[in-house]
Amino acid sequence: MIYWFAALTANAATATLMVPSPPAAPPPPVITVSPVLPPPPKKGVESPATPKNFPGGWATTNDYPSKALQEEREGITAFRVLVSKDGVVTNCTVTESSGHADLDDVTCSNVSKRATFYPAQDKKGRPVEGSYANRVRWQIPVMASNASFPILRDSLPRPPQILKAAELRIEKDDYPSGALAAGEQGVTTFALDIDPEGKVNGCDVVTSSGSVLLDQQSCVVAKKWSFEPARNIDGKPTFGKSRHTLNWRLPKGAPRVSASPGRPTTNPFEKEGSITLNLEFDDKGKLVDCALESKGEFPLFGGQNIFSNRACKDGFGRDIKPFLNAKGQPEAKRVILHMGIDHQSPIPKSPQDPAAAE
Repeated sequence: MIYWFAALTANAATATLMVPSPPAAPPPPVITVSPVLPPPPKKGVESPATPKNFPGGWATTNDYPSKALQEEREGITAFRVLVSKDGVVTNCTVTESSGHADLDDVTCSNVSKRATFYPAQDKKGRPVEGSYANRVRWQIPVMASNASFPILRDSLPRPPQILKAAELRIEKDDYPSGALAAGEQGVTTFALDIDPEGKVNGCDVVTSSGSVLLDQQSCVVAKKWSFEPARNIDGKPTFGKSRHTLNWRLPKGAPRVSASPGRPTTNPFEKEGSITLNLEFDDKGKLVDCALESKGEFPLFGGQNIFSNRACKDGFGRDIKPFLNAKGQPEAKRVILHMGIDHQSPIPKSPQDPAAAE
């Protein structure tokens, strides 16, 4: 039962908090070494050291020094590497600095670790030591906000489909001016109601970004989207639902929130409340009834309604192994799951507790 409940709550959390990759992600910091992979050298012909693996992978987005990102420093680092007879980089030298020591350092560090080569060949085609020169352009592009394709489709057998993927990329002009000035960014999850004509006629925020302005604007931009409507079992257009996330990211040059820790904008345990899930299984292990009782407020896992839907509709879409009585015979069983939030005063620490002196 403990394992089942953990899986259930994990599914519920995923339903409301998952943030999948957007369909057309904005370009990462541009780190280009070479646009194409040169062809391998011909055997028996004099040739220079030639990259064996793609140079564009020698320095990647994840290599951008964090401090350089925070300070929005850019530049171009030119380098030269010495390549052994075995095609291994033996030395890397910066031939032209980007103007930033950390960008130069990470260039040679990663090229030395990741670059592989076909060794240079002399006039008789024999491997010899050689060199290779190129450069890395460290550039932070303008960041853009993006919405995801549907992350949860409630309409079966065919849910609504986005018609224009380009609409999911949010233009800078759509960023709320108040949120821009305050340096607010975050991820909003919201559910849309789609009519039989493919138009959005309802929008509800499921998980807040922590900014009221961004949450409200999510629904504003989503109502402009075009959908292929959901279709029923006969293939006719019908009402449908679609859930999305919108990753609001501040454009480059916009005011940023201070790097120092700020005050949390939400508290999922702020109010007391509880939910009790009642499940009725017959002697064959089939769920015959599922009901939720709630008291107070319970914001975890998206709240009472979402938790109930995930448990009753999605959590038990298949039969379970029947319960057995003392004689090993199948029997019906009622299962009760309870979770609550209660507030209590902290337990006083004893003088001997090391944490008490902190």
